Amino acid sequence: MKWFAATIALWVFSHFMPVQAADRPVYLRTAWISGQEYVNLGDWAQARGFQMFWPLHGDDITISSRWAKLSLKTKSRVISLNGASVTLSLPLVAQRDTLYISRLDLRTLIHPILYPGRPDRPKKVLTVALDPGHGGKDPGNEAAGEQEKKHTLLLAKEVQKRLTQAGVKAVLTRSADTYVENHDRPALAKKLKADIFVSLHYNSVPSGRSDVSGIEVYCLTPATTASTNDPRDSGPHGAMPGNRNDEQNALLAYTLQKQLLGLGLNDRGLKHARYTVLCYAEMPSVLVEGGFMSEPREAKRIVSQAYRRQLATAIVDGILAYKRLIERPAAAKK
Repeated sequence: MKWFAATIALWVFSHFMPVQAADRPVYLRTAWISGQEYVNLGDWAQARGFQMFWPLHGDDITISSRWAKLSLKTKSRVISLNGASVTLSLPLVAQRDTLYISRLDLRTLIHPILYPGRPDRPKKVLTVALDPGHGGKDPGNEAAGEQEKKHTLLLAKEVQKRLTQAGVKAVLTRSADTYVENHDRPALAKKLKADIFVSLHYNSVPSGRSDVSGIEVYCLTPATTASTNDPRDSGPHGAMPGNRNDEQNALLAYTLQKQLLGLGLNDRGLKHARYTVLCYAEMPSVLVEGGFMSEPREAKRIVSQAYRRQLATAIVDGILAYKRLIERPAAAKK
């Protein structure tokens, strides 16, 4: 029955999962909520050496240690992770005196960011594919006579130059005002042997609204969940090729978002979407929205060379931060 499937808690497992804490194992109690497996947040915090504060069992929760801090809200997907806004795939759930977080979010978002371990088959970041959004017959967003396709290409070339100076090869999915099908862009990145894929765009909202501004970075929506800005999500809900890199996608998006926050723009956060270029990228991939062309002040910044250089520097710093984390030597065994 539909009403029964939609209830908050379908059942609570009697089994536990041991996680080694500093001095003893901590057992993670789990529950099935709306068809997804959730983990007792207090158990997880204890197992990972965090302190959890849930004053009067209200809406606000803080989990902190000497090196990390998470701020969360019940029934919300938006959290703050070390000062950056991050959107969960599934909302935090409160049941009486217990909080639950989805196992999927721990696996595909929280753990990759907090504990960026080496993949099973670590691969160095030698080549970066930069994807200037739109082009040719597709102008993208427009503001005050300026077209998005022009400025994504200028940004891509600036990022390419700075990556080259840093010793990293950078290739473009288009190097002129030409139209490239979205499905062909990740395929071209694979052909060029790219190790990561970064699609570059500028945002906009419907005509008449000029109050929305800021930076956001997208990675692919995990299978079985809805995208951040579209709860209905008309796209496919099954696993796509890009979902093979869910953990690395999240880490790359986070390192970029953290660097982009230094530009002083509104933090719109790390989000999830099923954009075609992300669905079919076979390497870790993200899509960067570098500001809103529909917001007059940001539109002026976007078309300026000074801001383009600042944005390019932040993107390069984010890529290099990801590269260092992925390539760092494995910890020596005791």
